[in-house]
Amino acid sequence: MSGDQLIRVGDEAPGFALPASDGRRYALADVLAAHRVVLVFYPGNNTPG
Repeated sequence: MSGDQLIRVGDEAPGFALPASDGRRYALADVLAAHRVVLVFYPGNNTPG
């Protein structure tokens, strides 16, 4: 990923969808339509090192 593609504090999150444990997919846009969302990223979480 190049430097101009990095997400910075205050940037809007890009649209994405993720599968849930029940097999349904949740899209950020759908959740935002009904709720406030806080996205937290943990660099290196669940990775070796």
